[in-house]
Amino acid sequence: MKSDIADVEAVVRLYLEALHEGDTGTLGRVFAPDSALYAAIDGDATALAVGPWLDRVRNRKSARDSGFESRNAILSIETEGDMAMAKVTSAFPPKRFVDYLSLVRTAGGWRIVAKTYHAEDIPVT
Repeated sequence: MKSDIADVEAVVRLYLEALHEGDTGTLGRVFAPDSALYAAIDGDATALAVGPWLDRVRNRKSARDSGFESRNAILSIETEGDMAMAKVTSAFPPKRFVDYLSLVRTAGGWRIVAKTYHAEDIPVT
């Protein structure tokens, strides 16, 4: 189990670093090809496939390139068999995000299969 937690943590750290840097190559490797992102926006449940989300990330200036230091952190990780859940926080001012990442162990290693997130406004510093 310790090894599973360490392996999941490594994937989640890659996700957070790639998110901060806008590295869509790495993001594409940590997400499973058919994964999606979910949120409640204006009172409606929304879903976005990972491909279009990667396009958005690719076409925007990264938090790093915008001059923001990483404020990303892993808050918790749980594993059970071939599944895991990670709670993380990240910031891309003027927004702060809390993500719940669902991961599964595949033949190629742990992959994110779903991201559910909440965003809130924060002061830009």
